[in-house]
Amino acid sequence: MNNSSRFLSVAALNMMLAGNAAYAHNIPSMITGEAKLKAGKNKEAIADFTKAIENSPKLRSDDLSKAYYSRAVAERAIGAVVAARADFEKSIEVDPTPLDAQGFKNRALAKSYLGDTQGAASDFKRAGSFGDNSVTEEINSKG
Repeated sequence: MNNSSRFLSVAALNMMLAGNAAYAHNIPSMITGEAKLKAGKNKEAIADFTKAIENSPKLRSDDLSKAYYSRAVAERAIGAVVAARADFEKSIEVDPTPLDAQGFKNRALAKSYLGDTQGAASDFKRAGSFGDNSVTEEINSKG
C-alpha cells in the first residue's frame, strides 16, 4: 500500500469514528469487556459492558445488543440470573433480528431456571426458527 492510499485509509477511519464519538469511546470498553469475559473475570466484564451501555446514545443497535448480551452472559456466570434475564431481554428488544439464535436461547435458559417454563418453551421455539437445531431437546422437555 503506497503512502497516499495509507493516508486515505487512515483519514476515512478517522472520519467514521469522529462521526460517531460515542461508538469510538465504547470500543475500548467492549474490547476489554470481551477479553475479561473470556478470561472468566465476570464482575470486571460486567463493569466494562455497563460502561459501554451507559455511554451508548449513538451506539449502533447491533453493538448495543451485543453489549447487553455479553453482560448477561457474565451475569449468568456469577449466578445473577434475574439480571441476566433482563439483559437478554434488552438485547433482543434493541435488536429483534439477531444474526443467530443465542439471545433467544439464553433468555429461554434463564426463564427455565426461574421457573417460567411456558416462556422458556416459547423462546426455545423462537431460537429454533433462527436455525438453532440444538434446542429441539429443550423444546420437547419444556412442552
